[in-house]
Amino acid sequence: MSELALNKPRILPPKGLLIALAAQLPILVSSASLRPGFAEIAAGVVFLAAGVLLNVRAERLFRRNSVGVCPFSNVPVLIVSGPYRFSRNPMYLSLVCLNLGPTLLSGALANLWSSIALFMWLHYEFVLPEEVFLRYKLGATFDEYAKRVPRWFWRPHAYREGRDQ
Repeated sequence: MSELALNKPRILPPKGLLIALAAQLPILVSSASLRPGFAEIAAGVVFLAAGVLLNVRAERLFRRNSVGVCPFSNVPVLIVSGPYRFSRNPMYLSLVCLNLGPTLLSGALANLWSSIALFMWLHYEFVLPEEVFLRYKLGATFDEYAKRVPRWFWRPHAYREGRDQ
């Protein structure tokens, strides 16, 4: 596991969010007139609010249980309450929501690429390696949790087949 610790990412997720938001600027600046519709504004507000609420709630649960907020840090216990009942990665999900909100609010839907890129970066740089880390640290406890709770938010096959996976 020391090899995993040596390969820690240099850019942490909050900075990745800032980069993703900044990457939206060229399209925003080059757009002649941005006129988002009511649906875009409403969806943008919902995503921003969801992002803030998810992040604050998840971070508070980590701090209350002495779990390190930074990736690959101290994990004395697996958090399974609050937003962790619905997603194994609510903090990362919140970052995608926080990036998607301004895209929708601005009406510059061409910037959706930024949220997709952020999602993919988080998934491959943090989510998948953290699952290896958590299996190493928590073993069967994490495996059982992973069977019950989706990695991001929704597992269509689990609901379609009536299983809670």
